[in-house]
Amino acid sequence: MIYFSSSRHLSAFFIQYTQPYWFSFVIYTERRYRSLDELYARVSSATKQALYQFIKDQDVSLLNYHFDYYFRFCIQENNIQVIPHHFSNNKIEGLTVVDELGTSFSYERDNPKVKQNFTLCHELGHFILDHEGAYFTESVYNQEDILEREANIFSAVVLMPDIVLLSKIYYSCDTFHQVQNSLEVSKQALFFRLLDFLREYYSGKDSKIKQAVETYIEGKNASIFRLFHDIREQIIKEFHQFQPSLINQVKQRVSKVGFTSSQEYPNLLNQDNWKAIKEENINLKAWLIYNKGKSIAYVWDKEKFSDEEARKKAELQLLLM
Repeated sequence: MIYFSSSRHLSAFFIQYTQPYWFSFVIYTERRYRSLDELYARVSSATKQALYQFIKDQDVSLLNYHFDYYFRFCIQENNIQVIPHHFSNNKIEGLTVVDELGTSFSYERDNPKVKQNFTLCHELGHFILDHEGAYFTESVYNQEDILEREANIFSAVVLMPDIVLLSKIYYSCDTFHQVQNSLEVSKQALFFRLLDFLREYYSGKDSKIKQAVETYIEGKNASIFRLFHDIREQIIKEFHQFQPSLINQVKQRVSKVGFTSSQEYPNLLNQDNWKAIKEENINLKAWLIYNKGKSIAYVWDKEKFSDEEARKKAELQLLLM
């Protein structure tokens, strides 16, 4: 037992024997938060690379955005099976299995819808981020695992993209609960997403950010509005770095109506684009016709239109030019 004759001796003891460990703890904590910030920024950027391109290609309304647009597109494009599961202790929230039969996601059927949404995007994150492994489980026991953290970040960004948060909170002046309900996320998920998102732009201002988000939940948006105001151009600039892909636009258009032309997509007149378009789908064909100094290029699905039918559609458009 150690006894101290005065508070001064106690202070001296504390400084001599505990301060080095305290400083080490502070340094460790700072490094850990810096590492987490770097992880968040890296995964967030990778997620937006794929997501923003999809939003541009599909011309998705930012105010009407919902994660399901992107999720459905990804599972259809990659033939991913999605099924519910149930474990009596509810310890496994989600599961991804990759084997010779393909890729499948499963989610806890008894969880609330907002939790299921997060889980589905979490499992998609393992796939899109190209995590190595034959199976992944989202459970209460592995939240510190680096791949699970990456999948969590992916899920948060897909559910609540930067550009969508800006559109809803700053431009549309939606309340916290309106944003939460329209994106079908939990209060906790939106709260932490706003904290993490704003920390990317306001390093070292955690207390200011937390206060702004908390008052926003209470229905007062002045503080968070000012934070968004100062970063809005950066968010918009990042979003506009992505331009609609001609190949994806043509592919989507033809999948819907079976035919499109340079009247809709002028760059189809550049025949260098045809090879890439046809490589996307073996059923797609492309051609070009001339008449009196005018020309029109067109692409069609040979399963929906014969060569003659497609040519007649193109000739009609050419006639009306």
